Amino acid sequence: MSEAVPNPAIPNMPLITDSEMEDFDAAILGAGFEVNDFHVLDQQDEPTAKEPHTISGTVTVHRISTDEAATYSAGHLSTWVSEFEIDLHEGKFGEP
Repeated sequence: MSEAVPNPAIPNMPLITDSEMEDFDAAILGAGFEVNDFHVLDQQDEPTAKEPHTISGTVTVHRISTDEAATYSAGHLSTWVSEFEIDLHEGKFGEP
């Protein structure tokens, strides 16, 4: 399974859940790509005084073999995995 590089700002509250990473891997395999050709980096936003318990940030997905990358909004109720899957099928990361 792919692994996100965690941001230690809030160590007990991950930006990316295990189920999102499972869905991410399934999207890669379902589109005919290799899981180990992708790297995920998450960048967690600092909590604000207005919403101190809201987790948000960005996820950058990098395809190693083509050096293509895309950044998605992440956090509570985000759809970054679905957006990534659409990008895969639309050729943003090249061909499998």
